[in-house]
Amino acid sequence: MTEPDDILVGGEFAEFRAAYAPVVHPAGTAAVRRTVRRRRRRTAVVTAAAVVLAVAIPVGANAALERRPDPSPAPAQTGTPSPSASTSPPAPTPSASPSTGGPASTAPDGRITRSQLLAARLDLPAWAPSAVCTAGPTRLAASYRKEGDVLLEKLAHGDVDGDGAVETVALLRCLIFQQGPSQVVALDRDADGRIVVLGQVTRSAKTAPGWLLDTQVTDRGTVRVEMADRSPGGGWSLDWSQRQWRGYRWSGTRFTQVDGPTSFAPNPHLTDLTVSAGNVAWSAPDADGARTGTIAVTVRNLGAVPADLVELHLRMQVGTVADGGDWSACRDGAPPKGPIVCRFGPLGPGAERTFRFGLRNTNSASGTGIAEVSPVGTDADPLLDQDHENNEDRYTYR
Repeated sequence: MTEPDDILVGGEFAEFRAAYAPVVHPAGTAAVRRTVRRRRRRTAVVTAAAVVLAVAIPVGANAALERRPDPSPAPAQTGTPSPSASTSPPAPTPSASPSTGGPASTAPDGRITRSQLLAARLDLPAWAPSAVCTAGPTRLAASYRKEGDVLLEKLAHGDVDGDGAVETVALLRCLIFQQGPSQVVALDRDADGRIVVLGQVTRSAKTAPGWLLDTQVTDRGTVRVEMADRSPGGGWSLDWSQRQWRGYRWSGTRFTQVDGPTSFAPNPHLTDLTVSAGNVAWSAPDADGARTGTIAVTVRNLGAVPADLVELHLRMQVGTVADGGDWSACRDGAPPKGPIVCRFGPLGPGAERTFRFGLRNTNSASGTGIAEVSPVGTDADPLLDQDHENNEDRYTYR
């Protein structure tokens, strides 16, 4: 400021002090001490709060980082998330239901390849009764070399025991020429990695099923087996067999059927005929030296399928011919020469037919004959006998 300004301001302050000095009283030393103490306490509180915040913030941040789960990719946001969505914790992930066989991580891997099976020795369950195919330690074969070889025909994989790991299902066949029993087994590995048989799913039988064709494992662990009522061979084509699928599940101790038929209907290409014949007593020779006689023959149908046409054949000594009696009941009448054959029909299930055939013979020899019966079919509709043991009967003539 300039000197005139200082003179003016100084004059103003002098007038102010002269006016207010008489009414202003000093606070004294006690008031000063109280004011100082209040200011010191306020300063201490502010300092302590600052220290607490400085320590708490890093600790809380570290704890939050420890509790936070590993980051995972999240879908892109199409809008601005609400405050509640950003602060609420994530929903817990439901755990998988426990399986009966234990955690999948502890279950052995039972996926076995064809080459691994061919290199192993399996302790096989029993086959259908057979003098050649036996249970016990067996090494599988890739191709037929000798009677009794066990062929590995089909493989399938899936979790059949519910332990969360895959097992192996194998279709095996013990060959006796072109036939033989078959079975389906489930295979797994033990804790040491050895191949073991979990259980036998099913097997063929002497009657039905006579042949196992294929196997599968569904997503639910059901083992499906395709089977036929009759095995091929011996003049029987597999095309004539009835086929069906059956399903089996592991119960914890064995396989039981849970799906599909439990039996086969009568095969339309199969019947069961049987025959019985009486002995022949020849008469005394006539003037020409010929003898005559009669034979009683009964044919029965023991099967569940009708035989539209039946052939009855009498095998006798040379010189014997048909002569009177029931030959007229045959479809073609009495045979003039050659084989002594009668064709007749139909013969329904459970039905029987008895004939009394006349015979003539110019040979005086005695002997044994055979009565033989068989069903007659066609190429388009074949008909075979399922039991050949009862298709013949022997008789004597003298």
